[in-house]
Amino acid sequence: MLEIKCPKCGEVIELDKSSYDALLNEVEKEELDKRVKAQVAQVEQTYKAKLELEQNKSNASKEKEIGELKAELSLLQEKLKGSNKDTELAVSKALETYKEELSKKNQEITKLQADIKENEISLKEKYDFLLKAKDEEIQRYKDFRMGDSTKDLGESLEQYCKDAFDEIRAYAYPRAYFEKDNESVDGTKGDFVFKDYSEDGIELCSIMFEMKNQKDDTEHKHKNSDFFKKLDSDRNKKGCEYAVLVSTLEEDSKLYNNGIVDVSHIYPKMFVVRPQFFLPIIGLIKTMSGSAYQYKKAVAEYKQQNVDISKFEEAVQAIAGKIQADYEKAGNIYAEVDKMCDDIVKKVETFRKEFHTATGWIEKAKNQLPNLEIRKLTHGNPTMKEKFDELNEKK
Repeated sequence: MLEIKCPKCGEVIELDKSSYDALLNEVEKEELDKRVKAQVAQVEQTYKAKLELEQNKSNASKEKEIGELKAELSLLQEKLKGSNKDTELAVSKALETYKEELSKKNQEITKLQADIKENEISLKEKYDFLLKAKDEEIQRYKDFRMGDSTKDLGESLEQYCKDAFDEIRAYAYPRAYFEKDNESVDGTKGDFVFKDYSEDGIELCSIMFEMKNQKDDTEHKHKNSDFFKKLDSDRNKKGCEYAVLVSTLEEDSKLYNNGIVDVSHIYPKMFVVRPQFFLPIIGLIKTMSGSAYQYKKAVAEYKQQNVDISKFEEAVQAIAGKIQADYEKAGNIYAEVDKMCDDIVKKVETFRKEFHTATGWIEKAKNQLPNLEIRKLTHGNPTMKEKFDELNEKK
């Protein structure tokens, strides 16, 4: 039996081993439950503390993010306000620019309308003038038949063309050249040469003119084709682009009486016209050549570049020529120096031979020195022996 004393009342209780073990197990179980509950309570308290801490941290982080988002939202709102102001300013500026451009366009339109009206008046006056000139041309053409000779008719046709051109030169062709062809090449020359130029001096077009007239009672009647070959040759010799035959020949020809006749199928860039079409053919050729202005300008610039290159090449050739001349002179000097070196080498060789000969003689003389002993010199010469003996006694 086991005795257990109560800590409170002091009473002693006797228990058998099984009861003691049961009581001990019960006490241990209660103690264990208390410890478990204490540990559970402690774990719960720790977890709650951690949870509360995490929640505080999360709340703080969220508040921080919310603060940052609010600041970013405020910044974006400020930028938006500034952007709206910039947009309004840009729109206002664009409207002002548009108004200015519109005003300029309206002014240009007004000016163009005024220019059109002015040009209409100017063109009307010009065409009235040309119409009047054309009537005068027709009248002068009718008067061609009144000459006394073929030569007079030809000269009057040339004068007619010159007068007709001079009447419109000032305003229609202010930079043109139209003069008599007085330069004979290979025994031939044309009647007139026409050349027109742009403001920058580029040749726009060039025409070689031949004027042919014939009196009705001339025995031998020429054809226009009789003069094509010579006209084309004169055109090429004078470097003209076009050739025009102003002719009253074959007056009954329906072909030539129709107006401007293109005979380029026979000779390149050649036309035949009646006198009344003299000015129109110039205008037509100038119009055709006008489209090639940019090409001719490019060609002129290319030629100028070639001229510059040619000048550069000439300068290089001149320098090369001088260098070549200096090189040839130096070559001649080198040849002379080389010849002099050969002479010097020959002289040195001769000197060397002579030096070797002299050296041989010196060696020979050196070999003869032992023979200069007194005994050898006085041998067979008693007088000298006596003299040397006396000298030795005195010593």
